[in-house]
Amino acid sequence: MDSQRQPASDHTAVNGPQTLEQLSRLLAELKAGTAGLRLGKRALEVLDGMITYPKQSAICSISDLADNFGVNPSTLTRLAKSLGYKGFAEMQRVFRNYTAGTEHFYSLRAGQLFQHDQGHEGIHLASQIANEETGNIASMLESLNSDTLDRVVDLLIQAPRIRIQGLRQSYPIANYLSYGLGLIRKDVAVLSVAQHGIIHGISQLEPGDLLFTIGSAPYTRSTVTASRVAREQGIEVVTITDNHASPLAASASYTFISPTSGSFFSNSMSASLVLIEVLLSLVARKLGDQALDSLKHYENLIGKTQVEI
Repeated sequence: MDSQRQPASDHTAVNGPQTLEQLSRLLAELKAGTAGLRLGKRALEVLDGMITYPKQSAICSISDLADNFGVNPSTLTRLAKSLGYKGFAEMQRVFRNYTAGTEHFYSLRAGQLFQHDQGHEGIHLASQIANEETGNIASMLESLNSDTLDRVVDLLIQAPRIRIQGLRQSYPIANYLSYGLGLIRKDVAVLSVAQHGIIHGISQLEPGDLLFTIGSAPYTRSTVTASRVAREQGIEVVTITDNHASPLAASASYTFISPTSGSFFSNSMSASLVLIEVLLSLVARKLGDQALDSLKHYENLIGKTQVEI
C-alpha cells in the first residue's frame, strides 16, 4: 500500500482525525487530491469501506477486518499510521466512539428530554423545540452548495427513472419526495423493499437513472446497502443525511446535510422537509410549462374521480 506524507493538514497535525466526521472529510480531501497526504488506490478503497460500515470497523479484530477487505493486517496498520494515528487500535477507537453513541439512541434522547425543567411545560417546550427546528433549518441552508443544488435539480429532471429510498422515520420523508416529484414528472417511485426486496428494486435501474436516499443515525442497513449497490452499478446516488461521516454520504455522488438535533426524542425531520420543498420548487420552476401541464393533468384526473371533497 503506497502512501506519501506531505506537510500535515489540520486533520493530522498532532494525531489522526478524532471523530468519524473528521475522518470522512479527510477521505473526501484525499479523493479530491487536496489533502496534505497521498494514499494508494487500495488504501483509499479500504478507508472508504471502513467509513461506509463503521459498526463493522468498530467491532472486528484487525485480522477479521483485513480478511473482509482482502488485505493483510499490516496494511491496516500502515494505513492508520499514514493517517496520523499511532497504530490501528487508535484509529479503531474513532469508530468505537462513534458507534457507542448510536446503540441507545432513542432512550438517551428521551432521557435528555425528561431532564429538562418541567416547571414550564407546554408553551415553554413548544417554543424550545420550535427554536431548535429553526436552527436546524438555518444550518441546512448554510451548508447548501449552489453547484450541488443545480446539479441535483438537473438530475431530478433528466434521469429517466428515479427511485427513492428511506425507511423507518425517513419513510414518510421519502414518500413526500416521491409524491411531490411524481406530480410534475413521470417514472418516480419509492424503492420497493417490502414486496420484492432491495436487489429487485435496484435491478430495475440502469446507469443514468437516479437513486435518492434519505437517512440519519442510527442508519438502516438496507438503505446503506441500496446506496452502495446502486453506486457499484453506475447509478447516480443523491442523499439527504445528517453528517459527512454518514455511510450514506460515502456512497453518494451528491450529499445534502440536514441536521437532526433537538429536544425531540428521535431525529428532527424539519430541515429535511424544507430541503425537499426547495428541491421540488426548483425542479418545477425549471420544468416550466411541462410542470404546469403535469399538474393540470393531475387536477383533471382528480376532478373525474372526485377524490377531493
